[in-house]
Amino acid sequence: MANPWKNAVTVADLGQAMADWLEGRIRTWPGYGDTRPDDETRHLIPTLAAACRAGYVTTNSQPGIPPGRGYDGRTWRQRAAVVGWITDHRLLERIRAESRRAGITVITNEPGERSHPGIAVTEAGSEETTGFGWSPGHRRLISSEFRGVGNQAIRELRTATHVTLIDTEWGRDNRLWPALARAITR
Repeated sequence: MANPWKNAVTVADLGQAMADWLEGRIRTWPGYGDTRPDDETRHLIPTLAAACRAGYVTTNSQPGIPPGRGYDGRTWRQRAAVVGWITDHRLLERIRAESRRAGITVITNEPGERSHPGIAVTEAGSEETTGFGWSPGHRRLISSEFRGVGNQAIRELRTATHVTLIDTEWGRDNRLWPALARAITR
């Protein structure tokens, strides 16, 4: 079977491959160490796969989870958030508009732009364990997330906007995903 990642020519090809990975038709994704998405994101797969096919190639996401006792005895909480790549400026503007209406924070990093410092999206006790919205730079981020991807698709990614969506309310999981779904179907 041909490698859809290596054979990718465009960001649209990467979006299709990512959607297929999310839905279980492809066993691996070069930038991820597991063969399937984390269990906590299973309910997000339809929206994430549709976003990928529409041109927002998602590479990291998590649901909003209200505060609760974690495996280590600390109180954990999460904000709903998603990160990915867009080359279609009309899609980006639709996502910005829907996010603004839903009260979702949008962070963009353009090629060559300084990174936003990021926002905490997971905390354990008073410790930030995960942050979204920062970037070590396009080339470094692309090389870590898309190892083994076709050279033409990599060149196109280097012109893409790195886009992060974050619901600023801890634990809420019913704003970001409907807003994203509206943006990709308009």
